[in-house]
Amino acid sequence: PDITAPGVDILAAFSLVAEASVSGRPSLKYNSLSGTSMSCPHVSGVVGLLKKVHPDWSPAAIRSAIMTT
Repeated sequence: PDITAPGVDILAAFSLVAEASVSGRPSLKYNSLSGTSMSCPHVSGVVGLLKKVHPDWSPAAIRSAIMTT
């Protein structure tokens, strides 16, 4: 990949309302995860925000903005 986010201590939260249980435990309202796989949703969120603010930007322009920031 051209763009990667920090892969240490990345936190993400998600709702478990739709799931009955996780690992056999009762379902929680929210849960959090940590690890390198959590960097992908964060970068995707940045892309979504840039696309909303600059709808005319091409994928290459968004990539350039992220890589030069």
